[in-house]
Formats: sequence, C-alpha cells, structure tokens
Amino acid sequence: MMGDTMNQPGLEFGVDWYPEHWDENRWRTDVERMAGYGFSCVRLMEFAWTIVEPEPGRFDFSLFDRAIGLLAEAGLKAIVGTPTATPPHWLSDRPVFRVSPTGASHAYGTRRNLCYNAPEYREASRRVVAAIAKRYGGDTRVAGFQIDNEIGHETSDRCVCEHCRHEWPHWLERRYGDIASLNRAWGAVFWNTSYASFDQVPMASIQPSTIQNPALVLDYDRFSSDSAVSFAREQTDALRAASSPGQWVTTNLFPPPLSNAIDMEALTDGMDFASWDNYPVWGDQDEPLPWQFNATAQAYVRGLRDNVPFTVMEEMSGFQGHVCLGHLPPERQVALWAVQAVARGANRVVFFRWRTAPFGQEQLCHGLVDGDDRETERLRVIAATMRRAKAELSSLASVPVESPVCLAYSKDDARVLREQYLSKGLLLRVSPTFQAGYDKELASWYAPFPTLGVGADAAPIGSLEPERYRVISLPLYQMADSAVVDRLGHWVESGGSLVLGYRAGARDALDHNVEATLPGLFAELAGIRVPRFESLNETSAALRVGVVPGRGGVWADIIEPDGAETVAVWTDRSKFYRGSPAVTVNRVGKGLVWYLGTSPNPIAMLALYRRILKAAGLCPRFAGADVEAIERRDTDGKTWRLVLNHSPRRRRAYGATLEPWGWVKLPVSE
Repeated sequence: MMGDTMNQPGLEFGVDWYPEHWDENRWRTDVERMAGYGFSCVRLMEFAWTIVEPEPGRFDFSLFDRAIGLLAEAGLKAIVGTPTATPPHWLSDRPVFRVSPTGASHAYGTRRNLCYNAPEYREASRRVVAAIAKRYGGDTRVAGFQIDNEIGHETSDRCVCEHCRHEWPHWLERRYGDIASLNRAWGAVFWNTSYASFDQVPMASIQPSTIQNPALVLDYDRFSSDSAVSFAREQTDALRAASSPGQWVTTNLFPPPLSNAIDMEALTDGMDFASWDNYPVWGDQDEPLPWQFNATAQAYVRGLRDNVPFTVMEEMSGFQGHVCLGHLPPERQVALWAVQAVARGANRVVFFRWRTAPFGQEQLCHGLVDGDDRETERLRVIAATMRRAKAELSSLASVPVESPVCLAYSKDDARVLREQYLSKGLLLRVSPTFQAGYDKELASWYAPFPTLGVGADAAPIGSLEPERYRVISLPLYQMADSAVVDRLGHWVESGGSLVLGYRAGARDALDHNVEATLPGLFAELAGIRVPRFESLNETSAALRVGVVPGRGGVWADIIEPDGAETVAVWTDRSKFYRGSPAVTVNRVGKGLVWYLGTSPNPIAMLALYRRILKAAGLCPRFAGADVEAIERRDTDGKTWRLVLNHSPRRRRAYGATLEPWGWVKLPVSE
C-alpha cells in the first residue's frame, strides 16, 4: 500500500544535509539552525553507501542513527536516500561498471557509473536497500525514502556493457517472438541489416559516419528504460514492504525531463509521488533557463502521478556547478523559483544544500550557509519566503491542480527525435548522448498557457484522459497510434479542441513513414493535406496571424486545405509558398481541430493560443511576457490566482503591483 501522502503537512520546506562531511561537534548547531529558520524535513544518506555498509554484508547505521536522532529532537523529519548511485570501493573489482554507447568505459571514483543490468550490482543494491528498509521502515522519525539519485542522468540511461549485451537479445525475443518479426518491424532489409537470430543484433552505439537503423535505436532506448525501471522497482517494493502507512517512497528526476531514454512514468509507477531537482542555472550558463521551461517541467513531473502533489527534492539555493560557474541569480529570483514550484503543484520543497560543499566534485555547489557559518543573504531571503509561503499557500498545496488544458507528449517520439532531429531548430545537444530538442519545443508549446493565465497539465499521450480537458495540445506526434487518433476524434466530435503540430501522423507506431498524404491518420480530422514541407533549420519565415505579424521556425508545412479554414498565412517574400496557409482550423462535430504547420515565435504563438483558448470558452489574459498566472483551489474550495513576476522590474498585473521577482495571491470571484 502506498504511503498516505494526504496526511502529510499542506506545505513544507526542507534542506539537503550531508552530516558525514562535517565534524560531529557541528551537527547540533546545524540542526538547531535548520529548525530555527523554519525547515521541517532533511534529506540525507543518499551518497553514503560505504559508511552504512563498509564491507559486504556488514552494516553500520550508527552515524545516521545519531544524525536522525538529533533531527528528531529538533522536530525535523528525515528523508532517507538509498545510496545506490555511488558504489563502494569493494564493488570496484567486479564487472559492474557501465560502458557508454560512445565506447567509453566507466570506473570507480564518480557516481551513476554502474550498469543497471550488472548482477553483482543489483544484488548489492538489493542487500543495502533491504537493510535500510529494515532499519528505518516504520521509524516515526523518517518521513519517507528517496530511491537512488537522478536515475538516468549523466548518460546513465544507456549502457552497452557485457551484461546489457547478454540481456538485449532476450528482451528482443520477448518483444518480437521471432527474428522474422523483428526484421519486418525494423525494415532491416534496408542497407542489408537483416538478422538470422536475436544474438546477431548489435546494440546501439555512436557511429563515426552515420546513424544506425532508427528502429534499432528506438528499441534499444526502450530496453534501457526497462532496465532502469526494473532496478527502481526492486527498491520500491523492498521499501514499501517494510515501511509504515505514513511513510512514502519517491525518486528525484532531473531536467530536461524527456531528453533521456527512460520512461519516467513507468519509473515512478508504484511510488507515492514524483520528485524532481530544479536547477534553472547550472555550471557555465550565462542566464537562467526561461521560466516557461520550468513551468513545463513542473507540469510534466506532476502529471507523472496523475497530478498528485510533487516534491522538489533539490531546489537551487546558490551558485551551482562542478567545474565552472556562470550567472548568479538574485536571491529573490531563487526564492521565486521555489514559489513557482508550489504554484505548479509542489507541496514540499527541499533546498540544495544546507552547507556549501567543503571538498570533492561539488566544491562549487553553494548551499544556504557557507563555511564561515554567517547568515547569508540567500538564507535570509529564502527563510522569509518560506514563512510567507506557509502562511498564504499551505491551504492550496495539498489540493491537486485542476486544469482545463493539457499538453500531451509522446516518449517514443522524444526518443526518435533524439537521433533524427529533423531540423537544426530541434537540436539542443550538450553531449553525444544528450539531446534536449524535444523538451525545448515542448516548452515553447506550453509557454502560452501560463503567460495567458490558463492552467495546463502535461501528460503522456498513452495515458491521457481527453474528457478531463477542453483543449489538448499535441506537438511533434509523428508516431500516431490509430487507437489514440480514434479516441481524440470522438472527443473532438463531443466538443473538444485539439491542437496538432507539424509532422503529426507522419509515421506509424513502428516508426515507418506512412503511405498516405500527410498528416496521415489526422488528415480527415484536420481537414488538410500536406504534400510538401521544408525544414527551416536555424532560420525562420515570416507569417501573419490575422493582423499580427510573426515568424515560423524549425519547420514549414505547405498546407492545402481540404475543408479547413486558414488561420495564419506565410508572408515571406523569399518563399515560394508565400500566401499558402501556415495554420488552419477545422470544425469536426461540436469541436475544433487546429493545425500548426510550423513552430511560431512567441508573439505569433500567443496570438494563436489566445484565439484557440477563447474559441474553447476559456478566458486567456495577457499581463506581460514576464508574468505567470495560475488558478488554484484551496481546501475550502475557494479559488485563488497566484501571479508571479519573473522580471527584475516592478510590474502591474491583475490589478496588483508586483515587486521585482515578486508574487501575490489574489481571490478569484466565482
């Protein structure tokens, strides 16, 4: 049975603390100060495997017993992390380390360097987690458990070691049954890559000149995901079996949420809620990520567990980086990021970290307190923000977010676009195996909702419940599933508004190009034909939405209406398709299907979504490009509007004056 999360406090704040990094004579002072500033929970133990298991099978929890005891004396609950992301040295002489698709072999001395399929690593993980579960399951001083740390991050989502090579053909056989079915599904006849047995099938790797069969890479990502999910599931089950009903289980995810191979919905299945780590600035960034990106990521994390309130397990508190530092955000902006998370559905925010790291790979990771133990400005501002947030937002925090709009996404399409990114406009590659272009585009399609003050969820297309929404936005849905299309069609006929993006229906569920005029299965619903298209790469083309001039980027569909009406037209004199539709709308039954044949720039996107939302009976309201608004209900059923100013300048919005990086809670008349 899942932990009773609804019995948790309406809103709480915590810190990440590493007592093993400090002389024990400093612990009490640390703990008393945490409590004095208003924190109520503390995460610990997540990287301390050797301390709790100094040699195989011998456990020593005395250090953390004392730390948890001190926390309890001060009224602070512990969040216990399982330390499986950092292996002990006694595992280092065993075949447990990852091999990246680049061919790089990992070794002892860092984190997330182990293979989820390595039997000896799995066995050691089961043993230490079982010991933790036995020690702290049912312990009233422990609020809950965090599994591992950022599973799949730092290229740990993919491995091609001997253990994976052994499991890979078995996974393929379970999926396809026989090798002939695999060859057909993959189109393996292309470039003469047909196989006679599952053992012949190679694993995905970084090729020097071109890519491997995209179908192979897609299945390899699915295999990699299943490996990580199995690893996490073992820990979830062990902790669940030993925990009390009030203790919860989660794991902390990382942004960008869809850039890796792992299906996070499957990973968090069986957990009480999802958690994520919020770092709008990391390393050498010259500026923070746009606030709209954070809003998108938070909606995504919340949607993984059907909009159950989520946790921010690591909320940035100061400088952050491993080898380099960049932009320093003002303290009020850092505090606003925490408030944004609460506004978007978090009921727990844990700041990383209490103390600045004194040594190791995170010496550049600054906490709320530095080595001199003086009160920092960031601690003062964050503590003040916590006090205000607890007073004004606690009644909202335990109530699930209700939204009339949903941004739907496809994990498989995200995986495909990782390799075949279609346009340089969809390329955001920061490492050979890290491509976040899909996330970037998703955020640009989500951005109009908070900017126009309309609440929006994010949900995987496979588990989407259309009847809950009035508008569904579905960008980059290439691999259209006929059952999904049928379900959306019935919903539209009943009055829903569907927003499709370029490349909709271009491929089938096997990732084969459809043998039909685009947009394939959506052609009848959309009332259009797309016989030609152009990748705009890093350029853009002029268009007009009514009287509003704008530009389209990434892609340009050359649309021929077949019943649909034109909403926006290409106006670029350099393009032969000038005058043809760039955006259309088609009436289907009581509903509407909108088709965006490009990625509009922010001005054009706002103009389009203002029209889309008004046509659906909603009330979009633009208060400024830097102003975010979201409506929330409290425990008494009263509706409030939270308005956030993501600007260094004072703003006037919704009848209120907002200070730089300020926020306000306003009543909404019913």
